[in-house]
Amino acid sequence: MKTCSRRNLFRLAGAGSLALLLPAMTRMSAGTAWAEDERLDPDGAQAKALGYVHHYSDVDQSRWPRYEEGQICANCQLAQGDLSAEWFGCSIFPGKQVANEGWCNAWVERQG
Repeated sequence: MKTCSRRNLFRLAGAGSLALLLPAMTRMSAGTAWAEDERLDPDGAQAKALGYVHHYSDVDQSRWPRYEEGQICANCQLAQGDLSAEWFGCSIFPGKQVANEGWCNAWVERQG
């Protein structure tokens, strides 16, 4: 029987743990990359609950009386990323992109 030194034991343990973690880490990063490119579906449950629309002119003001002219995703505090782009991220809808001229009931005036 071959003896195993402490140094070799730690090498094997390190290589084994890396082999176990590598597939999990690649799945996590791959899922994030795809989610960031996904546009928010206005018919999704969370989007419907908050009254999200791709264009502010489609807001049903009888259902969402909080809406006021000039409120769009591009001037909302919750918007993330390049706000001059046609689509960008939103902290209310993680992993999804919202339209620049969209609106939802979570709109908060951008500071500064």
